[in-house]
Amino acid sequence: MDNHKYLNKRRLLREFLLSCLILLIIFYIVSRLDLSEKLYAFSRAYEVIDLDDMLFSLGLFLPIYMAIFAVRRFGELTILVRESSTDSLTGLINHRRVQALLAQEVSRAQRFRRPLSVVLFDIDNFKDVNDSHGHPVGDAVLRQVASLLSSAVRSVDYLARTGGEEFMLIATETEGALAQEVAERMRLILSNADFGIGRPVTASFGVSQLRRGETVAALLQRADERLYWSKRDGRNRVCGIKNDTGSKSA
Repeated sequence: MDNHKYLNKRRLLREFLLSCLILLIIFYIVSRLDLSEKLYAFSRAYEVIDLDDMLFSLGLFLPIYMAIFAVRRFGELTILVRESSTDSLTGLINHRRVQALLAQEVSRAQRFRRPLSVVLFDIDNFKDVNDSHGHPVGDAVLRQVASLLSSAVRSVDYLARTGGEEFMLIATETEGALAQEVAERMRLILSNADFGIGRPVTASFGVSQLRRGETVAALLQRADERLYWSKRDGRNRVCGIKNDTGSKSA
């Protein structure tokens, strides 16, 4: 969220410099039109107005008001950005935000020739959980999945819920073989956890590493194909390409 365009520190600095420039322009206009002298003459004409007290009050009021307004607006904007980027049920990054992050990371990886991998995974037979235990229990399972896996990934990676029981992990600076190991660790965490529903909760995983010149769509399509292989071959497994050459790995 810190990289969001509305919370970017460089953007805030530019806006601060712009406000300083506006202040200088206003000061120049006031000086050229001699507005202070005209205001003083007006106050002398109407003795009921004390110019010194009025200017002193404005001098105190405006900075205090602007500071309070800025703090409140920044807080409201922070909440707005968080809500627009976060899945309300699990607290993970939502689909829209992770797509933007993936495009950003793919561009960075291609530009600097750095490794990048994506892991797509679904909870196996999740419909059965909802049908047997109800949607509140299903929601609790999703929250527990998010909690368990959030603690298992690095802070530099991005874990997102992309819809329903579907999730995505963007593994930055990570080659496909290592991402496959990460996915296997995540699979074991889920399969060994107790979800309190009288049955294990497992997931199927598809792993793909970004290739030179590849698009986001192609990267995701290949990971999705491997996720399909995992489900086809019995679920609760990881399918990826150790060397990412385009052949299926066991």
